[in-house]
Amino acid sequence: MSEFLAASIEQKGTVLCGKGAWTARRIQKLKLDLPRLSGSEYVIAGQDIDAMDTAGALLLNRYLQQLQQRKIAYTLDGFKPEWIALLQFVEQNRVGTVPPPPERLSGFAVVGEDAVLKVRYFFHFFEFIGQMIMMILRILSQPRRFHLKTIVNTAEQAGVRALPIVGLLCFLIGVVLAYQLGIQLKTYGANILIVFLTGLAILREFGPLIAAIIMAGRTSSAFTAELGSMKVNQEIDALLVMGLSPIEFLVIPKILAMLVVFPLLIFWADLFGVLGSMLMANLNLGVSYVAFMHEFANSVDVKQLLIGLSKAPVFALIIVLVGCYQGFQVEYSADSVGKKTTKSVVQAIFLIIIADALFSVLYSRVGV
Repeated sequence: MSEFLAASIEQKGTVLCGKGAWTARRIQKLKLDLPRLSGSEYVIAGQDIDAMDTAGALLLNRYLQQLQQRKIAYTLDGFKPEWIALLQFVEQNRVGTVPPPPERLSGFAVVGEDAVLKVRYFFHFFEFIGQMIMMILRILSQPRRFHLKTIVNTAEQAGVRALPIVGLLCFLIGVVLAYQLGIQLKTYGANILIVFLTGLAILREFGPLIAAIIMAGRTSSAFTAELGSMKVNQEIDALLVMGLSPIEFLVIPKILAMLVVFPLLIFWADLFGVLGSMLMANLNLGVSYVAFMHEFANSVDVKQLLIGLSKAPVFALIIVLVGCYQGFQVEYSADSVGKKTTKSVVQAIFLIIIADALFSVLYSRVGV
């Protein structure tokens, strides 16, 4: 077999001879510009064309369009039937044509469209919550439908394996908090007050909030990526075909696992936050460990710990629901998985901070 040559067009009188292989690999150097043609009718000869693919057909179609623009008549001669069919396909489907630029909208139109999308998203999210509640009630009426193995596995992945990062970051938060407050307290000689201030702040606010933000970045994104990958691989469609509920098998175990694990994570975060503040109080303010623990037991009551733990169910539901909802919203592309994973983290952290602010207002109103 002779080696295919690069595609070319040569003029011989009133005949335009195509030569070589009109394929994607051989047409890079072919010029689209027509030579100066003096006649009004030409024959396009294809006897010497060795091969043609869609790229070659697209190029030849553009060539013929230039002839039409110059009002030059032409006829095709010597082309194989499959090449004629390929040219017709390219012409009918307009392969390679540049789409028109998108219509520019005014600022008010953009804001309006975004508002409509947000409202639709809001109602769709609450529809998802309603489906989840109905499934929970159905499972409660049929305890055999509890997937205990999946719940335990999720609790291990989302809870036990998160202990090191939660403990480390909350320990550092305790160190920083005690150091910053200690600078002011040392000025007035009220070093011992560091125990009450850091204990109150960590148990009531920083412990639950930092643990929730860490879990939003770690667990909510993992749930979205897991469900999104399953949707891309059509595993969720397979569950629906088999008559199984994706919410029952994929969402409910995650909710139950997080409801059990998250209070323990908050307690773990509180413990390491207090240890960090105790270490810094000893190094920076000269408060001994024994004095710190004694003052902590006297000034910080159990109610502050319970206030922090009371936020656990809400934070856990936000993390799971946002992560799973965004996972189900993934389209059938890898790019969509990345976008929805990013969106789940941002939305989860945003809702957690709003929920924490609402808790603060509520507790201040009731005098807690």
